[in-house]
Amino acid sequence: MPDSSLRPVTIEKLGMAVFPSLAMLAGMELDVFTPLGNGPLRAAEIADALDVNREKIGPLLYALVVAGLLRQEGDRFANSREADHFLVRGRPSYLGGRGSFYRARWSEALQTAASIRTGLPQAKIDFTAMSPNERESFYKGLHGGAMQAGRDLVKIHDFTSCQLLLDVGGGSGGLALAITQAHPHLRAAVVDLPSVTPVAQRFVEAAGAQGRVEVIAADPVQEPLTLPCDVAIMRAFLQVLSREAAAQALRNVAAAVKPGGVVFILGMGILDDSRVSPAEVVSFNLVFVNIYDQGQAYTESEHRQWLAEAGFGKFERIGVGSGTSVIKATRSA
Repeated sequence: MPDSSLRPVTIEKLGMAVFPSLAMLAGMELDVFTPLGNGPLRAAEIADALDVNREKIGPLLYALVVAGLLRQEGDRFANSREADHFLVRGRPSYLGGRGSFYRARWSEALQTAASIRTGLPQAKIDFTAMSPNERESFYKGLHGGAMQAGRDLVKIHDFTSCQLLLDVGGGSGGLALAITQAHPHLRAAVVDLPSVTPVAQRFVEAAGAQGRVEVIAADPVQEPLTLPCDVAIMRAFLQVLSREAAAQALRNVAAAVKPGGVVFILGMGILDDSRVSPAEVVSFNLVFVNIYDQGQAYTESEHRQWLAEAGFGKFERIGVGSGTSVIKATRSA
């Protein structure tokens, strides 16, 4: 017999959970947080600074308070500490560009049922088929996150004894730019497909880093990398590939890493062996279902096996928050 006392608590909770995230997206897209970088403002003052409707902005501001990104101070609104650090345009830690990334990923995740029903990714990302403008916009949305990943990696690894770093599948080159900014002695090479490297070159030039960061067109899945390096980094890269291609890419990258050098694999594509944690990765894996032909999040054991087969040992996995993991392994002598 059905239990008449049972309520759809989990269903209703999940149904409402999306709205704080949508408030954040609207705040990013309207740039709500930037005028508040100079201190608290009233709703009408925020609307005037952004040149938006005074009547409509109120509900968004209160929703951002509930979401934890704004604070109320009497009749004025102020940034939370986190929003002030990451969402004020012009600051080095600015991540407001992630808004376009979130919008795209959420739109893709809405196709999950159709992708599973047909067996084909309904929101496939084809990096080679994008127009130049689409490619530029795509990587612009990812650039802030790549820079932050580089800054995070500097806290984990001491690069002072390194001479050359390979950023494999580096996209905009943001990770390499952030690390070389922290370690000016270090040279880096951003390796990606020929269709992507013009984008990376523009980001490198905009940062004035041509003397430190080189951009190289190559396919790490199809050919061994030959530029000898002390560190190779693969961020959000193996998850794009099938299991067989991921293993081959690691073998090709290993050809460039000096004995005793290290490889880092990082991003939202690393699962615990149980496959039900970290929760953020399990959920985000639905995006991969919709955008990749065969790619997905892979388990720690799968990464261990591929690395061992490629000649790496001293495996270490470090959690850095929000479901993101860093795997570090050392090239055997």
